[in-house]
Amino acid sequence: METTPKEILVTINEIIGNKKDREKYIRKKKLTKILETVNSVNNIDILEKTRTRDYVNARMIYAYMCRRFTESTFKEIGIKIKRNHATILHLNKHYEGVYKTDDDFRKLSDRCLSRYFSDEGIEQPKVEAIENINDELLKCDHTKLLRVKNYLKKIIADGNK
Repeated sequence: METTPKEILVTINEIIGNKKDREKYIRKKKLTKILETVNSVNNIDILEKTRTRDYVNARMIYAYMCRRFTESTFKEIGIKIKRNHATILHLNKHYEGVYKTDDDFRKLSDRCLSRYFSDEGIEQPKVEAIENINDELLKCDHTKLLRVKNYLKKIIADGNK
């Protein structure tokens, strides 16, 4: 029996749908893990409705880690902590400045990052190395960036087998 193009298209759409659902599930699990890590390191619950410095700093670390280490949208990150996407955008925008100027915030952020990576059982990326890579990527044109992206996806996929 021969398969028709319509049947192949339906199969492809089902596969895409299943992959999207799986990726969404994985992103949600990662967001939960980051939330638990930040809450435990700070000994607070960032879901509470308060704007004191400790809570704002913890939310800022959470927002940064989620954007940096997951492929979640601002909206997905915000929903997890009962905030909107604009709040997450604002927190991410100010993270670097606070990290560079506030020693207590830097130590707290570094503790959260260390705990997250040790709990995940993976080596924490070195900030300087990431910044150097980011600088080089900014110099690339669109085609080269797509090649790098596809190459990295292949490496990640091969590593998960």
